[in-house]
Amino acid sequence: MVSTVRTDTALGFGLYAYIYLFHMPAMILLSGVFAKPAVNPKAIKSTVQLLVVWLVWEGIWAVIHAVVEQKALSKNFLVSPAWTLWFLVTLATMRVLLPYIARLRHPLLVSIGLALIAPLFEGIGVHFSSARTLAFLPFFVVGWLARERGWLTGEWFLKPHIRARAWAWALLGGVAALFSLAPGGFKEFWRIDRWLTHRDSYSWMFEHAPIGSFGPSGDGFVGWIGFAISGLLISLILLAVAAAMTLAVLLVVPRSHSAITVWGAHTLYVYLLHGVVVWFLRESGFIDLVGELGWIGVVVLSLLATGLAVVLSMRWVTRVFRVIIEPKFDWLLQKEQREEEPKPVG
Repeated sequence: MVSTVRTDTALGFGLYAYIYLFHMPAMILLSGVFAKPAVNPKAIKSTVQLLVVWLVWEGIWAVIHAVVEQKALSKNFLVSPAWTLWFLVTLATMRVLLPYIARLRHPLLVSIGLALIAPLFEGIGVHFSSARTLAFLPFFVVGWLARERGWLTGEWFLKPHIRARAWAWALLGGVAALFSLAPGGFKEFWRIDRWLTHRDSYSWMFEHAPIGSFGPSGDGFVGWIGFAISGLLISLILLAVAAAMTLAVLLVVPRSHSAITVWGAHTLYVYLLHGVVVWFLRESGFIDLVGELGWIGVVVLSLLATGLAVVLSMRWVTRVFRVIIEPKFDWLLQKEQREEEPKPVG
């Protein structure tokens, strides 16, 4: 909800940018933790499920736009994922790539290289979520490596020391203070929000979101080198900040079981369903109306967003909407063969 009015107030812009620094990297990393490079029936079915859900929801959004806005299908239908659906395409693509990445000697370094180099090409963008897939790929690889190599099974993570938690809180608080104390909430100096969505190339981002007076200049090969170095440097810094904040969040998250733990099992329902609710609130003018209240409106929208997430995590929601969130598609697949065929006798 806040994203709709993020440029209206310093608080809204700071809150949006702060969350976007780590929330998608954290989600991608956790997705990588549960991913496996093995190409077996279970892994294939899991990937196909993502694609089926994506196609179902592309159809849902097409119907919504046709009925409410009288819009025909876009020429980019199924090429550019509708709004929040990029995550499904990105996650499916990462799962397809993982078996190949896992065979590399330095998978993390390769993924970081791809994340930094890909935006140099102007063709990178929203088509099949290519820009975001490569930008977030390092976090997916880190999640997979963390499980494979037991990085998250040590005492340092399972029972973080008070000093580690203090460091994590200090980092999270320090970044929040940076956005709070910056003149204009950072917005006037740098539209960092456009960089954090990772939708476009460096050339687009430098054109639409320059950092004050800093930016590549010059013509020809020398100018291109300056442009490349500037883009790589900014992306590398944002990548490092996202990694540090993601680790900090993981360290401060309570280890005990609670009601929130149960809600966390239904994140896909929240992710897909909240878009429809927010879209209708935005199209009706409700969000803009609340946003006119200034920073108070940002607080109200934040509370409403939190309440919406809680409601969409409830079990009755999973029962009602399971058919479009977890549709049955076994009829699409061949009958799963046994992983180990019995050896012939004699």
